[in-house]
Amino acid sequence: MKRPEVIRFLRSFFSELKNADPAAQPLKPFFDLILSLKRNLPLSIPLLRELADFAKGNEGPLFRRIDRRYHRLCRLQEELHSLDLKKAAHGNVKSFILEDYVFSQIDFSRYRQMGEKDFGRLFPDGLGDFDDAFFKKNFRLGRDEIRAVIEGSYKKEDGLYKLQRENPLILSVMRTLETSLEDSPLLRPAEIEEELKNLLDFIKSEKIPHMELLYPLLVSSLDNATVSHEDGMTTRLFVSAQGELSGTFQPAGKAWTRSLLRLTP
Repeated sequence: MKRPEVIRFLRSFFSELKNADPAAQPLKPFFDLILSLKRNLPLSIPLLRELADFAKGNEGPLFRRIDRRYHRLCRLQEELHSLDLKKAAHGNVKSFILEDYVFSQIDFSRYRQMGEKDFGRLFPDGLGDFDDAFFKKNFRLGRDEIRAVIEGSYKKEDGLYKLQRENPLILSVMRTLETSLEDSPLLRPAEIEEELKNLLDFIKSEKIPHMELLYPLLVSSLDNATVSHEDGMTTRLFVSAQGELSGTFQPAGKAWTRSLLRLTP
């Protein structure tokens, strides 16, 4: 599709969004356009590509982002299942400190040597699940510094990632990336707006009316979507009447419902 055709398509598409019925899949033509654009073009629209891939049922970055949230819940469920609070506090109830006991039960040895799949879930894509403030708060380091710490601490040998220099920082980083529930929203309006701006800049077009209607519709398109994980469990996404996108996960068959983003502040 040539530039004038793309501009005409977008003007028509956004003008029709005013009265679009989400049940009629109004985003399909837009997603088809996004996927038709070659990936080697100097055009940065990763989130829009993710959403288009997800709508097609492809296991792209958005699928993996949801899958990582599921695996974090699985790890937390494993740890909760292994705790024996009655045994831990027996005979010494007054001096029992829950936080200390939970910390003492953490198996940090799992981070000394990790399979390629497990390591790949945490790094590097896992870093993108958290915002910059998260890294500063937990480690007093920025995202790029944490990336450098991980790259300098692990070496791949015979299909395994082996920890070369064990220290409290790298163990804490890997543990946090694997279990923290402080991840960022799946999508943000500002990110979508920026990508739409990139698209318009690429086709050399001015802002098109009604573009602000796209983000709510993108969120609505995820209502009742499902994600199947490799262990056979399924996560269902749903949008509440208040516009909150949540996911019901099933780690070890236990239902966990988590908010994934809010449509309004």
